[in-house]
Amino acid sequence: MTKLAHISQFFKQDLWTIDSASVPTLQRIGIHALRLAIAVALEFRHRLLDARATGLVYTTLLSLVPFLAVMFSVLKAFGVHQQIEPVLAQALEPLGPNGQEITRTIIGFVDNLKIGVLGIVGVAGLFYTTYSLIDKIEEALNAIWLVREGRSWGRKFADYLSAVLVGPLLVVTAFGLLASVHSNTLVQRVLDIQPFGYLMLLAGQLLPFVILSGLFTFLYKFIPHTQVRFDSALVGGITAAVLWGLAGEAFAMFVAQSAQYSAIYSGFAVLVLFLLWLYVGWLIVLIGAQFSFFHQYPTAYVSRLLWQQGTQAFRERLALSLLVVLTRQYLKGEGPMPTDDLAVELHLPVSLVAEQVRHLVDTELLGLMAKPEGISLTKPPELVSIKEVLDAIHKGRAADATISLGTDDGVQEMLCRRDTAIEQALAGQTLRSLVEIPLSRKT
Repeated sequence: MTKLAHISQFFKQDLWTIDSASVPTLQRIGIHALRLAIAVALEFRHRLLDARATGLVYTTLLSLVPFLAVMFSVLKAFGVHQQIEPVLAQALEPLGPNGQEITRTIIGFVDNLKIGVLGIVGVAGLFYTTYSLIDKIEEALNAIWLVREGRSWGRKFADYLSAVLVGPLLVVTAFGLLASVHSNTLVQRVLDIQPFGYLMLLAGQLLPFVILSGLFTFLYKFIPHTQVRFDSALVGGITAAVLWGLAGEAFAMFVAQSAQYSAIYSGFAVLVLFLLWLYVGWLIVLIGAQFSFFHQYPTAYVSRLLWQQGTQAFRERLALSLLVVLTRQYLKGEGPMPTDDLAVELHLPVSLVAEQVRHLVDTELLGLMAKPEGISLTKPPELVSIKEVLDAIHKGRAADATISLGTDDGVQEMLCRRDTAIEQALAGQTLRSLVEIPLSRKT
């Protein structure tokens, strides 16, 4: 086998089958990081991330001024509205002088927008436009997390209002404190003393990165309508902050060397650069979310591929694993288990588990309970045979096998022998005995 073939096999198969627990710590970290990077990169093959980023650019253009107007009103109530322009200017800094021009234009629009004279319909439209921006962000993140159902209208109102009120206030306050600390006389004196001056200068350079990482972490933790672990949100937040910094430097170099675009687009060059930076920014946000998702569900990429390919072995293993978890829950005397908790227990995406649950509910092996809300077995596990579970997974396919194709040549007889052998091998095996197998082996 050639070296190129070895490399290809490593990335396609070996990398995903390595038992990371059996390798040294540094190598294990490298394996996880490589898996994350490759899984996220492969998402671009389906062109889903860039399509969602494009949609968010369009929504941002419609909602940016109303969103900033609402945010400006909130910040004004706390007396920190003067900081909105420096924060916006810093976000558009990679555009160079064009960024300053766009910042002044947007702030001018916000200043000219008088909420008091809009009337009830105008104010309602303003808030709806702001709501639609956050709603589109949630839809994009829910799609990455494979969440089928978003928040209810009541939850959206409460959560989105909190995001509009608390998020901008914390960000603007943090950058405002950073600016005031740098201008403080006592701090300036400390800066003259070494090594404190060097350490404080380093901390001042790192603080914007920390704030940005915190902002992305907050976004990935609370906006998706699913349970996101803090460490996974933090991985996505740090990744997005690093990419934002790198993209900012690269985009600034691009803008500095793209004087010819001004000759081609004339006055529209500023708008074109602004749209490009918006697209890059949203793409970074979605890439960070994808890192969070794959960090929380490290086997999700392979599992999703197997599920989409309709692999029968994977469906059987998923259904039995799911039923084993619920059987243990039943034997402990605990109540129904919510789908989110079941997905966490199986280390799989919620939507994938939910789809399998719906199939098992249709076959009456599982039931949806209302109080307490969750999923549970419909009968004791000792009454559910493994053969019954496998038949439920194959539901709708057994009849197809009995249809004569005209030239069976003993095929039907061979398949019947196979089914009989499976039935004999699994005779007496139930969900309860499947759960108790590891216990009997230990004793």
